[in-house]
Amino acid sequence: MRLTRQPEVPRPRRGRFDVRRLPWEGLVLFAVAFALRALYTWLSQGPDAFASSDAASYDEIAWNLARGLGFKASGGTGLLYPTAFRPPVLPFVLSLVYRVVGHRFLSALWLQCAIGALLPVALVEFTRSTVGSSTARIAGWLAAVHPMLVFFSGYLLTEPLFALTMLLGLGASMAWVKTPRAGRALGAGLLWGLSALTRPNALALPFLVGAWAWVPLGLSVGGRERAKQLALLLLGTALAVGPWTLRNARELRAFVPVTTGGGHALFDANNPLIWDDPASRGGAMSVYGIEPYATRFRGLDEPHADALAGRMARDFMWERRAQWPGIAAAKLARFWRLRTEGGVLTKQWRRSGTPLDALVALLDPLTLWSIVVLPLAIGGVVVVLRGPKRLFLSLPLVVIVFFTLSAVVYWGALRMRMPIEPLVVLYAAVGADALWKRWRVRRSGLTVVEGRAA
Repeated sequence: MRLTRQPEVPRPRRGRFDVRRLPWEGLVLFAVAFALRALYTWLSQGPDAFASSDAASYDEIAWNLARGLGFKASGGTGLLYPTAFRPPVLPFVLSLVYRVVGHRFLSALWLQCAIGALLPVALVEFTRSTVGSSTARIAGWLAAVHPMLVFFSGYLLTEPLFALTMLLGLGASMAWVKTPRAGRALGAGLLWGLSALTRPNALALPFLVGAWAWVPLGLSVGGRERAKQLALLLLGTALAVGPWTLRNARELRAFVPVTTGGGHALFDANNPLIWDDPASRGGAMSVYGIEPYATRFRGLDEPHADALAGRMARDFMWERRAQWPGIAAAKLARFWRLRTEGGVLTKQWRRSGTPLDALVALLDPLTLWSIVVLPLAIGGVVVVLRGPKRLFLSLPLVVIVFFTLSAVVYWGALRMRMPIEPLVVLYAAVGADALWKRWRVRRSGLTVVEGRAA
C-alpha cells in the first residue's frame, strides 16, 4: 500500500478576515428581501414620498428627538407638548437616522425596508433553533417574498419592528424553556419589554409565556426555582418598560405604562359609526373630530382623553352586547381576509399610475399567497401537534390565537395580523417540509408508517 500525503489546505492566519466564515445564506436572504421591499416602496410611494396619518406622527416625534427637543408632538397646532400617544421605540430608532441624514422621509422608508428584511433572517434562526435546518430555510424564503410582509415594510408603521422584536422575544423564551437558567429568564423578559415599547399589546405576552411554561410544560426545575425564574421573566419586562413609565408619570402626571392610545383604539373599533355601517363593520375609524364626540374630548389632556374613550367604548359595547356575536364574526373575517386591504375604511395606500395597479388588477398577490400557503400552515400545525415536541412547539400557535382574540376586542385588519405572519410562515414551512420529505420517501419506493420510512 502506498501512502500519499494530502496537500494541506492553507488556514487563515489569526486576526485576518476570512470570507468563508461569512453567513452567506443569511446575507443573500437579507439582500433579496431588502430588494423586494425597496422596489415596492419606490413603486408605491416614489422619490417624493411624504408622511401622512400615523406615519406623520412617528415622523414628527423622531425629528423632534433628532433635534434634541424630546419626545414631543404638536398635534397640528405648532406648539410642542410631551406625548405618550405613540410607543417610543420606532421614533427613537428613526431619530438616529435623522441625526445622520437630516429630515428626509424617504430615509425612514429605507429603514423600514431594512427592518423588514431582517425578519426573514430572524425567522430562519428562530426556526432552526426550534424545528430544524431544512424547515428554517423554507421559512426564511417564504418570509422574504410574503406579500404582506413586503407591503408593510413600505410604510412608517410599527408593525415590521414589532414583528421583529416579538420574534426575538419568542426565541429567547423558547430557549429559556428548553434550558431554564435565571439569566435566560431575565433576558427573555427584557426582550418582551422592548417589544412592548414597540407596541403595547406585547405587555400581555410575558404573562402568556409564563403561564404556558408553567402549566403544560412545567419547566424542568423545581417549584421554588421555577417561581424564581418566572419572577425574573416579569422583572426583565418591568426593567425595560419601567424607565419609560416613570418618564410618562413625570411628563404627563399620570400612570401610563406605555401609551395613551389604548382607550382610543378600543373606541375607534367600538362605536355606532362602525357597528351600524355594514361596509365598515369589523373595522375601525377615528371619531374624535365628529360630534357629539368632539365636544366631550375637547380640552382634555392625553391620559384623561384616553380614559374617557375607554369608558365610552366599554359602555357602548355593554349596551350593544346582543350584537357581540355578529360583530366578532365581522372582525374575524377582516382579520383573516384573503385579499389586500381596501374599500371604505382604508382606501388605497399606494400612489396611482404605477405598475402595481396592473398587477393587483390582474391578481391580488395576497389571495394567491393565501390559497397556497394557508393550507400548508394548517397542515404544519397538525404535524406539530402530532409530533413529540407538540407542547414545546405550541407557543407560536398560542400567540397566533392571542392576536386573533385581540382582534375580536379591537378590530380586524391586516395591519393587526401582520406581526403574527412570520409565525404563520413557520407552520407553513413545517407543512411544506413534511410534504417534501413524504414525496421523497414515496419516490424512493418506500412507504411511510407512523412518520417513518419502511
